[in-house]
Amino acid sequence: MSDSSRESRRQDPSVPDQYDAWATVYDLFWARYINQTLPVLQRAANVASRERVLDLACGTGELERRILDETPPSHIVGVDLAPSMVERAQAKLAGRSSVRVEQADVHDLPFEDRAFDVVVCANTFHYFTHPTQVLREAHRVLAPTGRLVMLDWCRDYWACRVMDAVLQVVDPAYQHCYTLDEMRALFERAGFSISRQFRYRFDLIWGMMVVEGVPEEA
Repeated sequence: MSDSSRESRRQDPSVPDQYDAWATVYDLFWARYINQTLPVLQRAANVASRERVLDLACGTGELERRILDETPPSHIVGVDLAPSMVERAQAKLAGRSSVRVEQADVHDLPFEDRAFDVVVCANTFHYFTHPTQVLREAHRVLAPTGRLVMLDWCRDYWACRVMDAVLQVVDPAYQHCYTLDEMRALFERAGFSISRQFRYRFDLIWGMMVVEGVPEEA
């Protein structure tokens, strides 16, 4: 990929700018939401000992902390584009030798091909500027027997359709909330076969989906 093409496929800078402002209060403000979503993704990913894990847009590193508490031997890399989120995650995970967090754009991952066994992404896909590019990068860095597990809002639920319409107007960083069918189509376009999918809802607002894909053979 040429340098100009890479530049055109990067994350809109309004997203890391917004999340920099959230970093110090994110875990506290979103505590209930985190507790209703991350355990679901954690169970779906079912990380085993010695698997190499990449977390896309890892935020404060809360998913890393939870996985390591359950499966200490796991080796995890978290990436996020917001510097303050990276700093927060590094401080939270200090002293854990099997994890590292670095600043990177998920549209252009700084890793070799087939470097990971599991790629996870929680609650951020609706902010990705070029979602197909992100999925293709996940495909590239996954081992042939690996898996991508995505958790995000689901526009099949009426409340998420309302949020999607409102955020399109009021939030310049926001991109799009997908239906389960749309997400499945994005996965398949990026070279994944769907191995699992489900939806769930909690409280009055949040409608979520989990999609797991495995790389198709070239």
